[in-house]
Amino acid sequence: MGKGGCINTGTNVHISKVHAKTILPGREISMDHLAKKKSIDECWIAYEGGVYDVTHWLSKHPGGVRAIMSAAGSDASSVMKSLHAPQTLENMMKRIRKVGTLVLDHESELSKEACDERSDNSKSSDAVDAKRRKKTDAIRRSQAIHKDFEALGQKLFDFGWYENKPSDYAMNILRCALFLYIGVNTVLWSQSSSLFRDNAFLRYSTLMFGSVSCGIFFQNIAFMGHDAGHGSVTGKVQYDNFFGLFVGNAFAGIDMGWWKSSHYVHHSATNSLHDDPDIQHMPLLCLDERMSEGRWSTYHGRYMPFDAIARAVIPYQHWYFYPVLAVSRVNLYLQSVIYLAKTCPLSGPRKAGEKILDKVTGKIKEKYAWPKPTLMFWSLSVLGLLFFWIMMYSFLSQLELIPGIICFSVMHFAAGILHVQIMVSHLAMHYCADGHGTTDAITAPNGNDEAGYYEWQALSTMDVDCPKWMDWFHGGLQFQLEHHLFPRVPRWRLRELCALTDEIFAKYEIPVLRIPFVEANIMMLNQLADVGAKVVKEKAK
Repeated sequence: MGKGGCINTGTNVHISKVHAKTILPGREISMDHLAKKKSIDECWIAYEGGVYDVTHWLSKHPGGVRAIMSAAGSDASSVMKSLHAPQTLENMMKRIRKVGTLVLDHESELSKEACDERSDNSKSSDAVDAKRRKKTDAIRRSQAIHKDFEALGQKLFDFGWYENKPSDYAMNILRCALFLYIGVNTVLWSQSSSLFRDNAFLRYSTLMFGSVSCGIFFQNIAFMGHDAGHGSVTGKVQYDNFFGLFVGNAFAGIDMGWWKSSHYVHHSATNSLHDDPDIQHMPLLCLDERMSEGRWSTYHGRYMPFDAIARAVIPYQHWYFYPVLAVSRVNLYLQSVIYLAKTCPLSGPRKAGEKILDKVTGKIKEKYAWPKPTLMFWSLSVLGLLFFWIMMYSFLSQLELIPGIICFSVMHFAAGILHVQIMVSHLAMHYCADGHGTTDAITAPNGNDEAGYYEWQALSTMDVDCPKWMDWFHGGLQFQLEHHLFPRVPRWRLRELCALTDEIFAKYEIPVLRIPFVEANIMMLNQLADVGAKVVKEKAK
């Protein structure tokens, strides 16, 4: 229900759809006009200088409605090129109607409202002009950064960095199989061998060792599921989707459809208070002071209230943060089941979403629909989860109750290290209101009010510095910034990529944070403590 509760408007509230007049593809469209086209009734995006109407594509987008809507009404060139293969974009853009050409000139035909604003009084016109010039300069700066990263992307392509070699995963698969084999057999051996019959300490120590090994298996197989979700295992979307079902649903218990619906938004709107589901954990965790305002989550389609529970626990969030992440994988299991229930293709036709009315504020909000996969793919997803839980039950049922509880808990505690790694990469960094850093963002110390996609990745993401021999443990994803910049580049090449991306960031005086794991965790805990104290103090006034 959220803050005050929301209801479907149905026939109670009349919502008139916006019907744009016919616009010729050669028509000039300003940034101001584009920014107004960000609803499920009329959704436009800019791509490589053109403006496209993606309204009818929303329910068909393989990545879901939310990923597109997080970039609606803006220039989405950078995020689209980052997340999609060139051939995919070429085929996709042929199916979408072009409505005009994007221009920065605020005197353009479709920006007349800005001219009217300036003419209201001569005193404010200079301030309006200065503000708009500053915004235009920031946009041009973002476009220059985009061109540099686009050139780097082409360079990586020419050098074969994007070449998909499934054989590269041989060591990953072998490592996962080894950890699973050692883990399962060690756990069972600890309970059946006569060696441990009279030595409880040795028996439970062996049980713990085997459970940790199972947890490391979950952590490592998640890396392969992550790559499959980004389409970087075989380079073929269909093949990677089925590989994702194998390593994600069947062997990790996490539905790949749910993971992609969440993860794609995280990439397109990193640390966005309204959009990014990876930072929306109210009332348990408040990662930025503005989250205590009861903001609307575009991903969940509800308000995130700062309620009595939040008021009581948020001051102590830096104390219970690690215990929460230790069991957070269980939440992923639950979310996977809920997602499959919501996306059942038999439950109704595809749609972009619906309008709902907040009974307290009187504001109309959009609640986005969940994607509808094919019946075959959905059925395989369900079967994959069933297989996982049958195997989990078969394994744990061979243990007595207490050892079984210990094994399940410890393996998930160990797997929770991956959740800490991902959270530490973003939690202590900058946050914005929505999109990729374009609203209410604390930008780099360069005087710009806005941050484009690539700059925002550096402001919202840190790297974890570690020795090269530890790359297998972190999966290469400790270089989270480079992964966000080029998600389809293989994880094991991200360390090499650092020097190339650092060169561009240095050119534009954009800070890059790369610190050791322990230091990053201290920074994260300090952020949690500071936000918790400030929020409760502010609410007490």
